[in-house]
Amino acid sequence: MNFFQYNCYLCARTPRCECDTCGVHQVKTPWSRVQSGFTQLFEALLILMCREMPINAVSRMVGETDNRIWRVLKHHTEKAREGLDLSEVKTA
Repeated sequence: MNFFQYNCYLCARTPRCECDTCGVHQVKTPWSRVQSGFTQLFEALLILMCREMPINAVSRMVGETDNRIWRVLKHHTEKAREGLDLSEVKTA
């Protein structure tokens, strides 16, 4: 994420652990989602921005591709829909 005219990158070398039965795993970090490439706070900001602006505008503003933003939205939308009970919903 950029802070005004300054670019900000969070770089961290996350350790890996080896399991005799499962193989090698990367340790989960508390600030990010697995394979996301973004922090959870940045994903929350993206969601808020996408509620108010077109995806293309958000993409230009944060300097990311629209595909990466769509993937974040898809993940969180699917996660939110998992907890819904839609058994009573009927079509007209």
